[in-house]
Amino acid sequence: MKKLFFILPLLFFASAIFAQSQDPSSKRILGNWFSNTNRTTKWIFTPDGKVYNYDKDIMKVMYKYTISHNCQNNSSDTTEFVTLRDKDGDEYCFKINAVNENKNGVLSLTNMSNMQPLIFVNDVNLKIAQ
Repeated sequence: MKKLFFILPLLFFASAIFAQSQDPSSKRILGNWFSNTNRTTKWIFTPDGKVYNYDKDIMKVMYKYTISHNCQNNSSDTTEFVTLRDKDGDEYCFKINAVNENKNGVLSLTNMSNMQPLIFVNDVNLKIAQ
């Protein structure tokens, strides 16, 4: 019984340490992301909750974004979503599939309105298969 009281706190402590080694999506998503299919399209996620959409180095639109476990009619305890909100209050929902996992430079999203996958890279010269 004494071993159990020793092992349980040790397990909780170890899991807390390993959980902290992975930055949350809200930190990993920050920076420049280039569309994998059209490298002149760029999204820039900033720490102040804004994302800027550029095409050929011309800013097209700015959205406010939030990352949470729900978005429009979608909700999950294990899946994260990014919600983009424009100046008119219109919302766009994207499921986050992966954000720079193992520092691979890839942001993978799914547009929840049409289930279209969107792949971005954080280096304009990064080559990945679609």
